[in-house]
Amino acid sequence: MNQTEKNLMKRAKSEDDSKSMDRISELPQDILQRILYFLSQKDAVRTSILSKSWRYNWRTRPNLDFSDNTFFKDNKEPASFLEKWIPLLTTMGVKKFRLSIHSEYRKCVLVELPRIVFGEESLQDLHVQGFVLKQDAIERIALSKNLKKLRLEHVYVKADTLQTIIIIYPTSLETIQISHSNIPFHKGSDFRNLSELHLSGVESSLDNLSSCGFPSLKRFTLRYCYTLVESRISIDAPNLVYFEYLGSVIPSISFATISTQCSTHLYVFPKGDRSASWLLKLRTLLESLSQFNICLDINYKFCNHFRGVCEQLIIHDNVHLALDDGCNKPIAVESLLLNCDLCRFSTLLKGLFRICRPKNFGNICFMRWGMKVTELVWHVLTKRESGDQDQFKHELWLLDLEQASLEIEDKNREGWRPITVSELANNKKLNYERTRFALKWRQTLL
Repeated sequence: MNQTEKNLMKRAKSEDDSKSMDRISELPQDILQRILYFLSQKDAVRTSILSKSWRYNWRTRPNLDFSDNTFFKDNKEPASFLEKWIPLLTTMGVKKFRLSIHSEYRKCVLVELPRIVFGEESLQDLHVQGFVLKQDAIERIALSKNLKKLRLEHVYVKADTLQTIIIIYPTSLETIQISHSNIPFHKGSDFRNLSELHLSGVESSLDNLSSCGFPSLKRFTLRYCYTLVESRISIDAPNLVYFEYLGSVIPSISFATISTQCSTHLYVFPKGDRSASWLLKLRTLLESLSQFNICLDINYKFCNHFRGVCEQLIIHDNVHLALDDGCNKPIAVESLLLNCDLCRFSTLLKGLFRICRPKNFGNICFMRWGMKVTELVWHVLTKRESGDQDQFKHELWLLDLEQASLEIEDKNREGWRPITVSELANNKKLNYERTRFALKWRQTLL
């Protein structure tokens, strides 16, 4: 084959490839958008080199991501850019886009969010990060009548309007995620379709949640919301199935009657509440959630300047308060975890047993202090077998404990099986195995 023939074959092949590409380009626009929808944004951008007709197709994909790397790298005025671009998106039928300008080079600058972002009826999913909301933008939120998911991160309302502003959320919302923002909730807001509410590091008061209805809410999480220290909240969410709280402040929160079985996870590290009454506050919280299936995780770690005699006094005062208060009926919980130094482990454990009755205690991983913790807990739990009446007088919970057994998680993590402390100590293959204590209490208490 001579060079001329080779060139003709290459040209024919190129024309065939071009026709093949043209056939793809001739597909209906909705089919092309469907193809782009399943690509990552990075891959979707790469399609712009296929042909002139593909050059801007990626910019109208229905799940467009307005991120710094894509849009704002060379744009000095992102707000002005959005004011021009968003109207084009709506005319092209884009129903979902993500907006974020939080990046390393702009992390210290919060841009005012243009009002055009809100109010588009076709918008279904919006993620805003690193903006300040002005009055005119806030007033348009309610106009997004088809908005189903709203995620706000590091979004702030200016201080001069925070006290007077009223945010009316669209009733179409199904998911709200707010983190590290001061976005307020208006009294009596209508969340008829909201199924998930996730609040983390919210800096505004949450008191108004008590006046809002959540008939469809199924998942509710509160994390690091320190304004709760001065709040008393009662949530009306009859269909709630999962509640999670994480923080150093022990909140005052309760729920109206729950029609379904609800699981609750409480992760408490009371370093922010070093008063001598945090155990009683915790008991009050457990009592308000007693209708739930509770998993309680206590991480009791003090800062270095609180170590020593002062810390020990606070721990003992908490335990004595729980004893002197008479402790109404202890609250049944599914599981209890305690993370603290060994020197104060026993004291804290006794205090916790005064206010709650866990079915399981531990889930200890054998990596560092595992065996020492297990032996210490076993010693505390088996004191009832000594027959020392003086011991029972000061630790009444021992009278209520009928049985305690040590269990280890099987290798496939599909269940737990009994094991003795001596078997555990002699087994050298337990570097990453987990153990727990199964506890059986007098039925009259549960």
